[in-house]
Amino acid sequence: MQQRLLPHSYYDGMEYDEFDTPAAVYLVWRDHDAEVRGLFRLLPTTVPYMLERSWPYLCQTRFLPKGDHVWELGRVCVDRSYDAGVRKLIVPALLCALQEFCESNGIQAVVGVTRKHLVHHYVPVGAEWLGEPAEIEGEQEAAFWIPARYLRPNAHCAKYGLPKRLLSLEPLTRRIAA
Repeated sequence: MQQRLLPHSYYDGMEYDEFDTPAAVYLVWRDHDAEVRGLFRLLPTTVPYMLERSWPYLCQTRFLPKGDHVWELGRVCVDRSYDAGVRKLIVPALLCALQEFCESNGIQAVVGVTRKHLVHHYVPVGAEWLGEPAEIEGEQEAAFWIPARYLRPNAHCAKYGLPKRLLSLEPLTRRIAA
């Protein structure tokens, strides 16, 4: 199949695409200075989402989900310039927050597209691959389905001493200098 690059737009150095909509939920990991160093974008499958729109052919063993109980995990980002010792905590912490978010909102599973080794590294049990990998923007990637109960990377949490609860829904307030 012919590789298709997705169109992206930029504003003030930030990338966005057609899926960055009011329906999207962003889980962010911030450093001590409140700088975002990691991010997950979540979309309910009740609205257009990347797997459905861009790579439906990757979904071979299940129908494309449509419903409040399955959300898409996408735009997984970690700041590569951030301290490597701390950077290794970001994805495990975001996965913990994702599981808590799913639990709080009746979400049973997440779907998405990524390289298989990334999922296996953090979620060694419970992930279901929905078909064979294909070249996606220069990488061999496949669609996954992960039940919410398997999202917490327990081995990483134990290794790094992550607390049982990580999700904070408190808005960040900033002081504006006069």
